[in-house]
Amino acid sequence: MTPTDVSGHAADVQAVAEHYQQAAQALLLAYQRNKEATRHHSDGAFRAALHHVRQSCEHVSAAQAHLDQALTLSKKISARSLGVAPAPGGLGLRQDH
Repeated sequence: MTPTDVSGHAADVQAVAEHYQQAAQALLLAYQRNKEATRHHSDGAFRAALHHVRQSCEHVSAAQAHLDQALTLSKKISARSLGVAPAPGGLGLRQDH
């Protein structure tokens, strides 16, 4: 690896870590919104519960987007370290889980 390759690799690794962190934060927010929805629902405040459920779904979608980006970058890093081209269509190397 050339020094440029190493710095690009380090930047990709850092980007993956940031995507994981952002996904974790979004999932935490989704969990908190879900708890609020449950509380409002049990109190009979169904419109408020619905609002929190919608917010929770938005947070889950954001987390999914971050995890998709992390997966794409991880495959790129893996392919680069193995010296192979990434699989077409974003297909991963492992299919067992």
